[in-house]
Amino acid sequence: MASQTISPADRIRDLSAINAEVAELLQSAGHAINSLTDRPLITGDGDAHMQNGSEAASIDKRKQAFAENTQGYYTHLQAIVARLRRQAYALEEAGIIAPEASSLAGSAQQRQSMSSQGQQRGQATAASVQETERITNGGLGNLDVGWLNSRGNKVGVEKESELIDEAKKLLEESLKEDGEVVA
Repeated sequence: MASQTISPADRIRDLSAINAEVAELLQSAGHAINSLTDRPLITGDGDAHMQNGSEAASIDKRKQAFAENTQGYYTHLQAIVARLRRQAYALEEAGIIAPEASSLAGSAQQRQSMSSQGQQRGQATAASVQETERITNGGLGNLDVGWLNSRGNKVGVEKESELIDEAKKLLEESLKEDGEVVA
């Protein structure tokens, strides 16, 4: 049985679908919370049932709506977690992040402190040394966050705008001091 290769485009599409499912998760949570309030109930088709005297939503309808939306919330949550876990495994297989990075990720200072304590006691084992050597870049593996951040230009554009505004203010103040009219 041949293994199926998944392209980066497929991974991105899957992440996009996960993103859409997060919106559904939040919507389920919102509807569940809404069913606990005095606001109109919102059904699965998006219609709001107003509470006008005889048309008021009964407690039973609210309980049912809460149960349905809570079940939907947990279903979406479980699906999202499973799909994100698959994405993490794919990143581990590609060598982008280190396996078990989340359970071993501690600050560099903590690892250094633990290492120095072990050496002082003379009890540093080969397994613990290999474990700390396996974690690279704080558990991110070969993923360079600095490189990713350098691809965005938002900070540069914002700083340039601030500098232009500051230069305009200095020029206006200078012209006011010289007695010239600023247009």
